[in-house]
Amino acid sequence: MIEIPRKEAAKQPARVCLLGEGRWGKAAGTILSENGHQTFFVHHTQADWPRAFDLLCLAIPVQHVRETLRRLPPPPVPVVSLGKGLEIDTGFRVSQIVRDVWGNEAVAALSGPNFAAEILQGLPAATVAASQDEALATRVQQIFHNRRFRVYRSADIIGVEIGGAMKNVYGIAGGLCAGLELGENASASLLPRSLAEMSRLGLCLGGRSETFAGLSGLGDLILTARSRQSRNFLLGYHLARGVSLKEALGMARGVVEGVPTTASVHKNPLFRDIKKPLAEEIYRILFEGKEIRRSLLDLLEREAAPELG
Repeated sequence: MIEIPRKEAAKQPARVCLLGEGRWGKAAGTILSENGHQTFFVHHTQADWPRAFDLLCLAIPVQHVRETLRRLPPPPVPVVSLGKGLEIDTGFRVSQIVRDVWGNEAVAALSGPNFAAEILQGLPAATVAASQDEALATRVQQIFHNRRFRVYRSADIIGVEIGGAMKNVYGIAGGLCAGLELGENASASLLPRSLAEMSRLGLCLGGRSETFAGLSGLGDLILTARSRQSRNFLLGYHLARGVSLKEALGMARGVVEGVPTTASVHKNPLFRDIKKPLAEEIYRILFEGKEIRRSLLDLLEREAAPELG
């Protein structure tokens, strides 16, 4: 394995608070420390901020973001979301939850094909820092970027967050495909159809088409829908092998964001008239107990249609 030097001194050291000590929170903290920034973690049960800092990173499960934020006062600093998913009841992205609860407009998202375990091993990766505020996106990029963790920036926070959320849903589909032993042709066909569906959903909310062809869209989709390191993939795989949803969730040993995100997409009235056959079949399998092979047949028997559009 090629060894990439980790330590890189930051030009402008920052004090960064991380809310959440899960695998991705620890991975982000490791990158920040390597870049010379001061980092400290705040537990989600705390009721106040302990000391002055320059940036807050949210690394908690999406479905717990709202209740956690309600326990804490709005921070006087920009907020960076590290989570990927959609809130079930509202369909909100994490940046929207932050604005809704705290009224904070200085919000960014960091999203891409990034397994925390590989980041902690020092393996190379790339990601996207997104914010409607170009100066904030640039600042987040500068804070996280180094020679083994390349950070690109984007003004399309909608597209970046939708890509990060929806890849979890299609990651379950990738696991189902592998568990059913449908072959490489089916697996390869699933990815562009998932991308087309993801793009339709994102565009209807104001995302940009080019974003979904990038790291936070296609890149994260490939990672999540084809790797056994993905909890979403493993959930789908175990379901296809006959394990119950409850058992499969237990075997995942952590949060599987694709499950609540699937429910959110199904309930979101903004998506009601958007063509999303894959997401709907995943919903029926997870929440209505539909037989997996019946879902497969229903997808295959759909009327032939143009590839684009």
